[in-house]
Amino acid sequence: MAKERVKILVQTLRKIPLFQGLSPSQIQQILSVCQPRKFDAGQTVCATGTPADEMYILLSGNLGVVTEDGSLVATLSPVTTVGEMGMVTRQVRRATVETLDTSNVLVVKRPAFETILGTDSALAARIYRNIVDILADKIVQDNVRMRDYLVEKVRQEGRIRDARRRADLALELVVSEAGMDRSRAKAMVDERADREPRMRVLIVDDEAEMRRMLSDALGDYDTIEARDGEEALAEIGDDLPDLVITDIRMPGMDGYALLKRIKELSPETPVLAISGFVTDADIVDYDFDAFLEKPMNLKEFRDFVDAALVGDD
Repeated sequence: MAKERVKILVQTLRKIPLFQGLSPSQIQQILSVCQPRKFDAGQTVCATGTPADEMYILLSGNLGVVTEDGSLVATLSPVTTVGEMGMVTRQVRRATVETLDTSNVLVVKRPAFETILGTDSALAARIYRNIVDILADKIVQDNVRMRDYLVEKVRQEGRIRDARRRADLALELVVSEAGMDRSRAKAMVDERADREPRMRVLIVDDEAEMRRMLSDALGDYDTIEARDGEEALAEIGDDLPDLVITDIRMPGMDGYALLKRIKELSPETPVLAISGFVTDADIVDYDFDAFLEKPMNLKEFRDFVDAALVGDD
């Protein structure tokens, strides 16, 4: 490799959590066993059930993590690693990774990687420490997300119980004050409630689990789910929702393109952006009504949604 290119790669790899804390010479050791490989869009990088005997470092392009039923559950952007845990645990692949567009990666094969670790104990110790830190951070994030989800679910159930209690009291008041038969009064209330449209919220995210979690948090709204911009526009047709909640980085039509299309169709429709891979600089030039970073606090998310919809009234 040319000296300048090696320097750039060393700087790039040092940003990857797996290689944090390594010296330039140690990273160059890893680079010495890297093999560049180019994938065209739609190719399989690694498949479910196959041996985890290679690690991939994504330098450019985008990858998608696909489950056995073909659902795209996550997207990976540069610079990141794929398969590093399997290299250590020796477990078979649990998901298929495919290219969403033309992608360039560095491939590290297990035998060469293990040879380096075996000859440099300091390098091996740092790599294993980083792996522990990555796993610990993932566990903490998953636990925080689950905690927030459960807390918000309890709050929502409490709101539902309170609403039912108030509805029962209101019904009893009508029966008492108007002298109306209770069954007739209830039938009139039910008929009116059925005619009253619920506000519609469009949730667009390429991660199925994220869509489900957000839909559950908005149980008292009519939610529509889509995994990218094209599917979102097909789902709503000419019947625009009251609010759009969209991830920003998705395969196909991303959140930026969807925002532009929604605003063309209905400038007053609020669009809330969610993402774990962008900074303020990435959204400052776009007309999102609000932005929340993943993983998010569900109460804060719910407050944003309620405020956006109330603001439309």
